[in-house]
Amino acid sequence: MENTLNIHAKLPPNQAQALLANLREQYRLSLNDLWYADQYRFIPEGLRHGSILANSPVMAAQKHLIGALSLCLKKVK
Repeated sequence: MENTLNIHAKLPPNQAQALLANLREQYRLSLNDLWYADQYRFIPEGLRHGSILANSPVMAAQKHLIGALSLCLKKVK
């Protein structure tokens, strides 16, 4: 089994929403930069996002955090 970390954080909803917005914007900017980079230019569009995530651990972690924060915020509402 792969080594993984389980992170527990208590945030007020306004901080969680601010963090989520920041993560989404960082993710969007990174994806836009890499989407047209020479390294990924010849990868078909349907496979490109997965290739970028496989080569970018920061973006993969951002994607997990975005999902976790979104889910938690939906439960709070």
